[in-house]
Amino acid sequence: MNKRFRTILNSISPPRTVLFFAAVFVITTIFLTLFRLGFLLKHLNLATGIPLFTLLHSFFIGVRFDMVVLSYILIPLFILSHLPLISIDRLKPSRIIIETVLLVCLCPIFFLSLVDIEYYGEFGTRLSHWALEYSDQLGMVWYSMWSGFPVTFYLLLWGILTFVFAFLVIKMSGRIFGQKRKEKIVLRFTYFILILALLFLGARGRWQLAPIDWGLAYFSPHGFANQLALNGTYTLGKSYWENFRQKRGESLERFHFFPSPEALSSVQELLTHPTDKLSDSLHSLARWSYPKSESKETRDYNVVIILLESWLARYVGALGGKPDVTPNFDSLAQKGILFDRFFATGTRTNRGMVSILCSFPSQPGRSIMKQFSANHPFISIADILKKRGYQSILIYGGDLQFDNMEGFLRSQGIEKFIGEKDFPSETGLGKWGVPDHIVFKRANQEFDKFDHKPFLGVIVTLSNHEPFLLPSSDFKIFPEDVPHSGYLNTFYYSDWALGEFFHQAEKQSYFKNTVFVLVGDHGKFMESQSDLPWDRFHIACLIYAPELLGSSPRRISTVASQTDLVPTILGILGEPVFHQSWGRDILSLPPEDNGFAMMLDGNLIGWMEGPYFLIERIGVNYSLYDIHQDPFQKHDLSSELYDVVRKLQTTERSYLQLSIEMMAKQRMPAQ
Repeated sequence: MNKRFRTILNSISPPRTVLFFAAVFVITTIFLTLFRLGFLLKHLNLATGIPLFTLLHSFFIGVRFDMVVLSYILIPLFILSHLPLISIDRLKPSRIIIETVLLVCLCPIFFLSLVDIEYYGEFGTRLSHWALEYSDQLGMVWYSMWSGFPVTFYLLLWGILTFVFAFLVIKMSGRIFGQKRKEKIVLRFTYFILILALLFLGARGRWQLAPIDWGLAYFSPHGFANQLALNGTYTLGKSYWENFRQKRGESLERFHFFPSPEALSSVQELLTHPTDKLSDSLHSLARWSYPKSESKETRDYNVVIILLESWLARYVGALGGKPDVTPNFDSLAQKGILFDRFFATGTRTNRGMVSILCSFPSQPGRSIMKQFSANHPFISIADILKKRGYQSILIYGGDLQFDNMEGFLRSQGIEKFIGEKDFPSETGLGKWGVPDHIVFKRANQEFDKFDHKPFLGVIVTLSNHEPFLLPSSDFKIFPEDVPHSGYLNTFYYSDWALGEFFHQAEKQSYFKNTVFVLVGDHGKFMESQSDLPWDRFHIACLIYAPELLGSSPRRISTVASQTDLVPTILGILGEPVFHQSWGRDILSLPPEDNGFAMMLDGNLIGWMEGPYFLIERIGVNYSLYDIHQDPFQKHDLSSELYDVVRKLQTTERSYLQLSIEMMAKQRMPAQ
């Protein structure tokens, strides 16, 4: 009986090729699960308060995303392995080639899994196309990684894991194919069809009509648990594909929520002042805005905009930050207009720069600064002021070609550029470029050369950036055992450099006739259990012009963002102006206006209005928080305050949709 049973069992047992791929599938899944465990352990503090069952559920869902990635790799190899001329169960050279290709495909996946751990710690999200946005600047990327992260440790770990994986695969292959047995063609064909079908199912991630999407990972109210469920390689590939389709204009439907005229009308109502005059109400936001007073006096004030690298509000003393690392900024705030609910539109300098200088919101996909074919549904402040006779200059201590900065901003009207190559080589500090205090010193010299002629000056700082290099150990006030000590020390240094700039500027002839705008280019991700923490985007913003606007401190608590700066500056200058801003003059809003701010990080959209913060995960779900009562975003109010959700969502979707559609097909406004 036992002999007969074994005979039957042998007659239906899987062919060796099938056993080989099944074993590879299991081994790889175990490795990817171990990477997910490493991800959890690295960020274990973010799992505080999350039920164990929820974390286990993250691992269960995570296996499904792992299977998607693995199935895409195995499908072509599985098919090739069954071709008569290759047949790995008979031909050892073919087997060696398939094993080699398998290792070549999977080893980068392991590497990306390790990179993903640190990427999340830095940016608060899994790998996306943004990780490859600087593939044209590999030297800078490698320098940043080597300087700011334990690269040697990870490379060594990657090498060890790759060796162990290769050893297991080769050992298992030898054991499976070392068994000599006859395999019937019918049985081989049956298993081939069955396993191929299962692999295709694994690649889709689900048996329903629509394949798996990243939204499946958002199964709980705990942002970190949802992120834990994802696979970094999957999110990288998915976002790259979405970005590719968007560049070809194939994914506009993903952001098409309303008829286009309805979205346009909604945004026009949101942005226009009662005295504004739309020039092309059927196609654009272009409009004439008029000063609040009846006086048509031209105020040829100089305008200096200082982009402060990573100036997160939580460490700015004037905004209640602790520890306070900005004594000089705090002192300036005592004589300026301080915005205490001011937000960045994105997470990178190339997003903030467009919003600050062009009043255009951050977009999904590649930065507009690097898109050659992108339409520009905005008018930069440089172009506006050029028509008034202003000259313009930008001073940056780094490479002006980085992010296509010079090319884009020159096309937007900035005339003169000072970059890293224009400073003595000995002043450089690391590969990023010249430290802030030297950049500020040069800016003062350049501004003084305008000799009472109106100018727009833009200073872009960079020192408060990885790898957080200091020009002197005197600025190292936080020891290494303090969390984020490197960031806090360069933050403190950057503030000192800012103070030195103003000490010198006050002595220059241009100072008394200048409006200074100090604004963070973006915030910085700090540990948070939310997938989109609002305070990540909360940045410093101060308008400083004691000789022109008065020296009494003012605090503006209206919600505002970087897109509001251009119209606010134009309002201060006081002349009727034609513009296409995606923000408003914050200083002219009525007291009852709550203001608004849109923030974007990949597929996550944040909308702040009054006390409410709406998070929309495009195509998945949404959450609503009252950040006055719940600053850590613990309690989702979307089911309780559905009317609030609908109101905010309608405005947010209209704003996002219109900006994307106008980028894709612009109609030039008539003046």
